[in-house]
Amino acid sequence: MARRRAPQLPPPRRRLPPDRHLATARREPLDLPGRAHGAHGRAALMLSFLQPWMLWGAGLVAVPVVIHLLNRRRYVVKPFAAMAFLEQAFARRRRRLQTENLLLLLLRCLLVLLAALAMALPQVGVDSPLALLSGGRRELVLVVDRSGSTARRLPGGASVARRMSELARAEVAALSDERGDAVTLVTPGAGTLLPAPIGATPSQALAAIDAGLPGPGGVADLLAAVRLVRDRVRPLRSGQLELVLLTDLQELSWREDLGPLIKDIMDHGGASLRVVDVAADVGPNSNLGVVELSTDERLVLAGKPATFAALVANHGDMVRPGVSGTFSLDGEVLRRVTLDPLPPRGTGVASLRLRIDSPGPHHLSFALEDDELLLDDSRSLALNVRDSVDVLLVDGSHSAARLERATGWLELALEPSVVGLSGDDVRSTGFSTRVVDVRSFEQAGRELFDYDAIVMADVGGISRAAAETLATVVSSGTPLLMFTGDNVVPQLWDERFADLGLLPARVGAPEGVAAQDGPTDYVTLVLPDPAPPELALFADPRLAVLLQVPVTRWSPLTLFEQPPLESARVLASFADALGRTTPALVERRLGHGRVLLVGTSADDSWSLLPRQPATWVPLVHELLSSLAADDPASINVPLGQSPSVAVHGRPARARLTGPDGAVEELSSPEVEVLGERSRLTLPTPLTQPGEWLLSVESSDPTRAPVSLALAALPQAREGDLSRMDAATLAERLSGVEYILGEPAARAAGEAPSRGGDGSLFRALLWALLVVALGESLLARFVGRAR
Repeated sequence: MARRRAPQLPPPRRRLPPDRHLATARREPLDLPGRAHGAHGRAALMLSFLQPWMLWGAGLVAVPVVIHLLNRRRYVVKPFAAMAFLEQAFARRRRRLQTENLLLLLLRCLLVLLAALAMALPQVGVDSPLALLSGGRRELVLVVDRSGSTARRLPGGASVARRMSELARAEVAALSDERGDAVTLVTPGAGTLLPAPIGATPSQALAAIDAGLPGPGGVADLLAAVRLVRDRVRPLRSGQLELVLLTDLQELSWREDLGPLIKDIMDHGGASLRVVDVAADVGPNSNLGVVELSTDERLVLAGKPATFAALVANHGDMVRPGVSGTFSLDGEVLRRVTLDPLPPRGTGVASLRLRIDSPGPHHLSFALEDDELLLDDSRSLALNVRDSVDVLLVDGSHSAARLERATGWLELALEPSVVGLSGDDVRSTGFSTRVVDVRSFEQAGRELFDYDAIVMADVGGISRAAAETLATVVSSGTPLLMFTGDNVVPQLWDERFADLGLLPARVGAPEGVAAQDGPTDYVTLVLPDPAPPELALFADPRLAVLLQVPVTRWSPLTLFEQPPLESARVLASFADALGRTTPALVERRLGHGRVLLVGTSADDSWSLLPRQPATWVPLVHELLSSLAADDPASINVPLGQSPSVAVHGRPARARLTGPDGAVEELSSPEVEVLGERSRLTLPTPLTQPGEWLLSVESSDPTRAPVSLALAALPQAREGDLSRMDAATLAERLSGVEYILGEPAARAAGEAPSRGGDGSLFRALLWALLVVALGESLLARFVGRAR
């Protein structure tokens, strides 16, 4: 029979049980921790829910309890003789049944609770300890702006670029190699676009950041950066790609609409876009910058004065009076210049008249006082000053008298002292000439590479082998100037020169009469609008009249229509009294050189041009100077690019000296051999703004080492530090959901993120699956045991 327990009095309320709270009595007070947990630490543990109304489903946890209570077995007490023995066995079995039923009840309640929590879509912060459960592997694309504007100094002395590097490191440090996280670093601006492999491990990305991201310099082409992400970055799981843009919100960098490209990324695996404004605490734009440093001389020759001009821009919204700067040559200060007051968003010019007496590499610079953007406070101009221009004149006539030959009139314009002129009125022109006949020219061979320019005057024709050699010389960079004349055979020229690219236009039969045959109809030179740079001198209305010199005989020039000769340019035309025109000067590029064809002779038999020194001398000088001059852009390159220069012979060694004096041995430069010349492309980009020096040693021991001046120029537009507002940013990211924020506090030293996307949904589903499986297995075991 069932036994009854003796009734007991309830314990007094609020009394401490003696066996559980003896440890609360202490002889000494308990020490408090050194630092109390702040609000941030508590918030990191808090949960938020995207669908909090689904938490009402947690009330269904009472259903398993009710079912359990309703299914409890009720026993009818019927005493019998062997009751004592059965009570002992039943007591042992009852405890086991109660434990099994309790476990099943807890698992079923947990199933309902986990289902309700999962449907409520819980979220945790990135700093929460539960972040490890919130999505697992992370895939991050970090676009770090490295444009010139990021060199801007912030309050406290650090630059925007340095802050970006610190933030980038904090973002990558939050990832984990063990979890399989992947990160892609994209650095638009100067230098390489991908400093680490696509989908690199966090440790690889951290190594790239610690080694130094590309320095600020060029214009950040965000459109190209986002297009690279769209075309080449493929997330392992769709909807997992996090795109973070670290930017200073400079208007120039955000000139295109990025919305369609980013939307495409989000539609093909992207999850979120976060734009971090790294320069939110900067002041108003008041930057001054040197945007250009140039000279009006195509050829800077030793001992001949040249004018240099520095263009200074005021990018701010206030008038800047008293702005001054300093001109320096090879580090030696020449003159300090004060500019007129600069209007808002306006410019001013500082000029310098300078004569450089020594040939060789030189650097001219103009520097302002330091301001918030040091990058554009100075600008350099690389100059490789020549002693003279060596010109080879090829004479096709057979006359003994100097001025009865076309080359005699060219000598008169280029080197007057050779033809017997002297006195104070005859000054050095900077040209050195040598005259050869056609036979000597054909035998010259490789010697042609030693000249800075070649002029063919009234040459009837040359051998095919000589024409091929000439084409190689011109392709290597030596310009060719060609005059027609009585000895020219158009059919022979077309046969020998056209297919080699030495003819910019097809030469026709001469028209008109010789100048000495008396008055007749004539044509004059006219320039197109706008005038080409080669003849810009005559674009001045005061000098345009100098071209109104009669040309009585000329060769019609017809432009080719078949490639690759269709790229010819008409620099000037012949015009008759009725205004009808025909090409007179036609130019085209051949390899690294240029060919210029003149449709009349260089002597006075076809025109009166050689007899007009005021026209003839500047015309010949301008044409040859423009042809023989090095392209300034080949040695004055944008910051972050690699220059390509021409040198004589084949280089054996090359050294590059930077603005900081560091010397780098170029072990494997890219070399293009063109006859006796080589085109050297540096394998290293010029990563620092300012003055560089390239030293090249030839494999031929008879050739002396050559030094060439180079300059790395920051993008002038980067000096405009105007920033976008939120409305403009929304236009650039139209159709895309994004988060705009300032730099995260963790970059200053707080704990990094533990990973995940903040959602516990997947973790709860896995827990739900495990609990359901456990409940099924336990129920099956219990059923069999009973």
